[in-house]
Amino acid sequence: MMRFFPLLFLAAAATEIASIIWVGRLLGVVPTLLLMLLGAMAGIRMIKSAGMSVAAALRSPVRTASPLKGLGGQAAARTASGLLFMLPGFFSDALGLLLFLPQVRGWLGSKFRVDTYTVPPTDDRHFDRVIEAEAVEITGEIEPPNTSTR
Repeated sequence: MMRFFPLLFLAAAATEIASIIWVGRLLGVVPTLLLMLLGAMAGIRMIKSAGMSVAAALRSPVRTASPLKGLGGQAAARTASGLLFMLPGFFSDALGLLLFLPQVRGWLGSKFRVDTYTVPPTDDRHFDRVIEAEAVEITGEIEPPNTSTR
């Protein structure tokens, strides 16, 4: 399988270049460049929203340990979709659009299961040792310690 990875990479790059040329002939140079820029901005937005949704779900207060069903898989699919949108070209955009569809994400979620669990904080924390301290403000210069007294 690893022998064919460079060939697969070259085929993907050739497909991307061919898709850019095809869309460029169909629409023109400026609309093609604007579409590629719009795709990259959409990809950045997808990655940001995937991260924000995971952060919001993990921050939400819960009373019991509960699974956040498929949240990790959904975020991974949205992140991969965003990365595909950020690549220049339209073939990767089509793959990213497929990954963004809920049916495809659900199918991938069944194949690659990623569950996230939250554990509520416990209120019965017991600490054995309490350390009390007092802050002291030091003004002026601090003398370095004497290291010659060995």
